[in-house]
Order: sequence, then structure tokens, then C-alpha cells
Amino acid sequence: MTSQSWVADKAATMLKKDPTIGAVKILKELQEEHHVTLDYNTVWKGKQKATTSLYGSWEESFRMLYNYKAEIELRSPGSIVEIDTTTSEGEVHFSKLFIAFKPCIDGFPNGCRPYISIDSTHLNGKWKGQLAVVTALDGDNWMFPVAYGFIESENGENWAWFMNQVKKAIGDPPVLAVCMDACKGLENAVKKVFPQAEQRECFRHMWHNFQKYFHGDVFGRLWPAARAYRAEEYQHHMTKVFEASEKAYPYLRDYHNLLWMRCMFNPDIKCDYINNNLAECFNSWVREIKDLPIVQLADKIREMIMDLFRKRRMIGEKLVGKILPFVIHQLNAKTRGLGHLKAKASADWSGEVKNDNKGDERYVVKTLTHECTCLQWQHTGKPCDHALAFINVLQARNFVNMEDYVHEYYSVSRFRAAYEGVIEPLTDKNQWPHVDTGFVLRPPIPKGKKKGAGRTRKQRMKSWWEG
Repeated sequence: MTSQSWVADKAATMLKKDPTIGAVKILKELQEEHHVTLDYNTVWKGKQKATTSLYGSWEESFRMLYNYKAEIELRSPGSIVEIDTTTSEGEVHFSKLFIAFKPCIDGFPNGCRPYISIDSTHLNGKWKGQLAVVTALDGDNWMFPVAYGFIESENGENWAWFMNQVKKAIGDPPVLAVCMDACKGLENAVKKVFPQAEQRECFRHMWHNFQKYFHGDVFGRLWPAARAYRAEEYQHHMTKVFEASEKAYPYLRDYHNLLWMRCMFNPDIKCDYINNNLAECFNSWVREIKDLPIVQLADKIREMIMDLFRKRRMIGEKLVGKILPFVIHQLNAKTRGLGHLKAKASADWSGEVKNDNKGDERYVVKTLTHECTCLQWQHTGKPCDHALAFINVLQARNFVNMEDYVHEYYSVSRFRAAYEGVIEPLTDKNQWPHVDTGFVLRPPIPKGKKKGAGRTRKQRMKSWWEG
């Protein structure tokens, strides 16, 4: 037995326990346990050989896609699995895949805010495609997976197909916000498929693009402008920016005309995120498995979502009260540092709050309608500092329940509804239904330059602003 075959045999056992284990960790464990000296290249090739023996070849993985689709539809009726193909020289090649499980489809409107984050990340395996994801936000501000899929590249045609599948899954909600990075193909697809949706752009991506052309401390005012809830405050900062450069306004108008400022967000969404961190959470979650063959990768993500739903469903069963404890704890903690805010009531449901640290700054709070003139309460669904200061006054006079002032999106009932559905377990590939498509589904048609020498990168190349 060659050293590479020996490594493959040992690595297969390790991969069964942990499919995400890397070559470096395998090398270290083999050297410590068996007291042998191995080079990294031998271990990496051995791991690749073990992966093929466990999961099959890449070519076989694509051929199994229709069987996998049939297994999901059999075990989880109502789930959406779509496969798109292209034909070249009489052969059918894989192009795109979309998966949305029934519990995720139902959990989004029943337990999440009407906000979705869309992004894609490069795959690390033999096929250099993209893993596209749609994530939402539950009441605990946790990432909620709605759908995922695979596309060849981030172009307009692929994103248009993907977004049409998203519409099949979530329908056309009357109120919806879609957040994305600076990707024109995705932007145009969202405009076409969800024309009524509020389109948001990740401010962090916009900011770093802006920095390439505009330099100086004054342009840092974009940050407080983006965070401002009141239009007047936003205009104050942007006026300084536009005065510093006459090219700033045309640039933002022509290249970044989506919403990246809070003051323009629809307050009915109850999500004030200016960055697309939600999608980045999913990308980080699956980072270690992106080199698996496509069927195994799709199924591993399903398994991770299945486990996620089970754990959060167990959490939901133990929760008591009307509003999530995390939210109430957060608000109670904030009430302890409000000595600089002086509240005066005009009625049991209305009052004014003055900020001693900022001169004559004063805000009006209306508890019946959950409003404050700072607008933060309206945008988040949770009482702002001014509202909390006024609620403290009410609590001093009679019993006031903090839960009455928090939006339903943060309720225990909606959290339970989000994870009520069960992501069904699946059998192994040898037991999947056999689907006779009349053709052999082949790997995607190679595009661009051939793979370079050496092992595949596991982490993306960083942008210039990341250091």
C-alpha cells in the first residue's frame, strides 16, 4: 500500500466523523497518532481520494441531482427543487439548482420580518460555481435560511432565474425589503421579479467603493448619515459631503441609487440594518464544506438546516411570556443608563423627553401608537431610549409591562412559528428514487481559464480595503 492510499484509508474514517476536516488537521492527527512523517501534498491527495471513495466522483454527483430532487419531494412535499440545464453538442449539462424546503417556506412569513438578504459565495471544489443564498431574520435577530442554490456565475441571466425561483417560494409579499451587495445583475433581477419591494444596498460595500474616488475626513460623514433615522439629520451630513466635492452627488446617484440610509427605509419592515451581514453569516456557516461535490454539499446544508431548526424549536418550547426574553433583557439593561434623559408626561400615553447632554434637544413619545419623533421606535419595533425614559416614569406611578411596547415580530409565538416545521431526514443516495430523464446530466460546461496548479484556495482573496 502506498503512503497516499494509507492516508486515504485513514482520512476516510476521519471524514465520516467530520466532513469539514481539513488536510492540515488530518496531517497533524496522523503524525501524532501513528508517529509517521508525511508531507502536506501526500495528505491533501489522500484526502481527495478518500472524498471520492465516500461521496463518489464529481461527474457522478451531477448525475445524482434528479434522484436527490425526487427524494426531497417524496419526503418533504411542498418543497421546491428546480434544476436548470443547458445543451451543447447533443449533451445536457448542469447549469443551476434551487432548493427551498417547505418548513423554510412557511417559517418565513409566519415567524420572520418581511426582510430578506441575498448574496452568493464562491465554491472551492472542482466546479467553480457560486452558492447563492436567501436568508431572513427571526425575532431573536438570528439568521433564518429561506432558500439556497447553485449558479454558474453572478450574471444577470443566472440571477434572474434564481430570483424567479425565490418568488415561487415566498410569493409576492405586500411589504418586503431586499438587501444585497453591489451587484448589478442581482439588482436588475430583483427590480424585475419584485418591482414593489424596497431594495437596499449594503452600506459597507457602497462605502468601500466610494472610498476609491473620494478621500478626506469629511466623507466619513456618510456613516452617521446612513445611521440617521431622521431625514433632517441625514441631510445635515450629506450637505457637508456634497459641499466637499461636486462629484459626490452624481456618483451616488448614478452608481449607488438603492437605499443605504435608514431614514429612507420603510418602518413597517422593522429592520434597520444598513449592512448585509445576514448573508455573510450564512457564508461563514458553510465555509468549511464548500469543496464537497454538489449533491453532497446540497445535502450537507440541508442537514445543517435540519439541526438548526431542531435546536431552535427546542429553545422555543422552553420560552415563556409574550415577548422573547432576549429582547426584554436588552431593553431592561438599556433603562439603567438613561439618567441624562428627563421625561415629563402630558398623559398616561404621551409625554416629552429632554436630553440634558444636548441642550434643548427634546422628543415627543406616544406609547399608544409606539412612536417617538426620533423615529427609531418606528423602524425597529423596540422602544428607543426616549421611549424607555418615558416608560420609566409610567412604571414609577403604576404597573407597566414592557412587553406591551414591543412589536409582535419579537413575540415568542412568532419565534415558535418560524421553526415549527420539521426539515425531514433523507435516506442515503443508494435508496433515492431512480429518475429516468432520458439523458445523462453532465457537469457544467467549462468556462474561462483552466484551473491553475496547486491546491484550491479555501478562503476568498481579500479586497484592498481589508488589508
